[in-house]
Amino acid sequence: MTDKPVRKLELQVDIDAPIEEAWKALTEGQGIANWFPPIAKVDRPGLGGTVTLGWSAEMAYDTTVDSWQPNKQVRWLNNDMMGPGTALAAEWNLETVGGKTRVRLVQSGFGESEGWDSFFEGTEVGWTYFLYNLRLYLEKHRGKIRHMISERLEATAPRDAMWKRVVAAVGSTDAIKAGDDVQAKLGDKPTRAIVELAVARRALALRFPDLGDDVLFIELEGSSDTFHVGWWLSVYDAKRAAEMETPAKRAFRQVHESAT
Repeated sequence: MTDKPVRKLELQVDIDAPIEEAWKALTEGQGIANWFPPIAKVDRPGLGGTVTLGWSAEMAYDTTVDSWQPNKQVRWLNNDMMGPGTALAAEWNLETVGGKTRVRLVQSGFGESEGWDSFFEGTEVGWTYFLYNLRLYLEKHRGKIRHMISERLEATAPRDAMWKRVVAAVGSTDAIKAGDDVQAKLGDKPTRAIVELAVARRALALRFPDLGDDVLFIELEGSSDTFHVGWWLSVYDAKRAAEMETPAKRAFRQVHESAT
């Protein structure tokens, strides 16, 4: 696209993995599903292809590949994203820097819409986490298949109360920050976790070193008083995922319901 974007968000991550592997993770269905949404399909590689993405069948959407430079750049484009005459582009640029692969995301909104500001504010936290998750997948789990254990629950408590309950569940407070060593209960007993992302009242990401570096992302969606809480546990071992699914979902609901 040649028009100047109305809004733009730029984020990047350096990954200790070959650029060819990062390219696969951005352009192949299974590669995308291993770090982004659990539903990811690519109808064909190359310019003009369709990428289907979704957190559930009801939340799936299609985006078109409108730029394709192997191992350098791929861009997804959604037309009429925020109404007629608007478009949203997610452009992925790859380069080698200092022996690592730098992946730079440029999200751009085109066309007049009153909703761009709130949309971009709502997606920045998510993209920050997903770029981390892309790095984690390529550095720790490359060649494995991710299994997602998830719940998306409508909040029935105010945002502050919900956030306080989430951080209390890992033995922390509002002062929780990246790098903290905490204890999270996904089964019968607490498990050590490292905080990888903490954005007050919005999102928390926990990595479990003793569970094969599985990672849990908890998102209090958006910024309004009416919201959902998403619990997304990425497990890179089929047997462990099967064992954890029931107790993990029980733990998610216990924390959620205790905040009412």
